[in-house]
Amino acid sequence: GHVFALDPGAPQTIGNYWPHATTVFDYIKRAMPFAAPGSMSDDDVYAVTAYLLAANAIIPDTATLDAATLRAVRMPARDNFVPDNRKPTATTK
Repeated sequence: GHVFALDPGAPQTIGNYWPHATTVFDYIKRAMPFAAPGSMSDDDVYAVTAYLLAANAIIPDTATLDAATLRAVRMPARDNFVPDNRKPTATTK
């Protein structure tokens, strides 16, 4: 289940919204900056990701992120997410 499915009043923060820090990186890489999505360098995306994770007290303010340290970040609500193992449904035409 998703945190919001269990508690609709749960705050919608980075720590509750994503099960993996790599997904935060991916979202920022694809969506930012608003005026030119996808134009940020990986170093800048790591910096923005680190800032947001530190602002949400998920990593220390002094942490530096790279491919290895990003994968090691454990998101607070990670265990509240479950794989979607539903079978595909037939579509009607």
